[in-house]
Amino acid sequence: MSQTRESFLMNRHLKDLNPIVYGREDCAAGHTYGPAVRKYTLLHYVESGVGFYTVGGETYRVSAGEIFRILPGETTVYSADQEDPWHYRWIGFDGALSDRFAELPPVFHVPSGAERIFFCPSSDGRVNEYVLASELFLLYATLFSKDHGRNMHYVRRVKDYVHAMYMQEVKVERIAEQMNLDRRYLSRIFKEKTGKSIQEYLISVRMDEAQRCLLRGCSVSEAARLSGYEDACNFSKMFKSRTGVSPAQFVKRREKEQKED
Repeated sequence: MSQTRESFLMNRHLKDLNPIVYGREDCAAGHTYGPAVRKYTLLHYVESGVGFYTVGGETYRVSAGEIFRILPGETTVYSADQEDPWHYRWIGFDGALSDRFAELPPVFHVPSGAERIFFCPSSDGRVNEYVLASELFLLYATLFSKDHGRNMHYVRRVKDYVHAMYMQEVKVERIAEQMNLDRRYLSRIFKEKTGKSIQEYLISVRMDEAQRCLLRGCSVSEAARLSGYEDACNFSKMFKSRTGVSPAQFVKRREKEQKED
């Protein structure tokens, strides 16, 4: 069952960045919100887990450390993953500067340290609106620095490529070549913005898909192939190094957890 904790905010009608809503939710598996339309800008920060965000006819996979952005007037739907449901925090706001958030992609990674806006201390369910506004200005300054905006565009393109091509051989050199960038430069900014190398991100995407395949009843060899590994033995070794258990043990453990629930 999902658990929602929302802090009461007073609308201070601040001119530039004005906090309106603030809270968090620990979602149950498959929990869905929407279709819904907002009158203000809303940012959801995914603290843990995975979910899916649909806007403008596109569906995005969103994982821990990422923000999905909702603009006023957009019709959106978002739902928690069945196996690894997300826990997220949110802040909604309006004001003269809020329009600029439309320049950002629907999903983007949180700059290092900027996630603190979603963890402001509260007292009796109240959060200081002026503290939130000050944190919003810091987030705004970080997101709209020239270099950050350009680099986040590159990071999003790499992620989109990986999610589209993870079943095939993925080479950093080829990605950089398609983006007309130096391989070392692309690798460096991706690591800076996500905390992972491109190869590490590829493996995490493949492991997420492998777990979903196994839980759907796929054999180890099928899960290996569907997650981009030609050799089931190498796949099993990688799976165990990442999860601490073999694919078969992973399935048995999940089945036991479900029975206990």
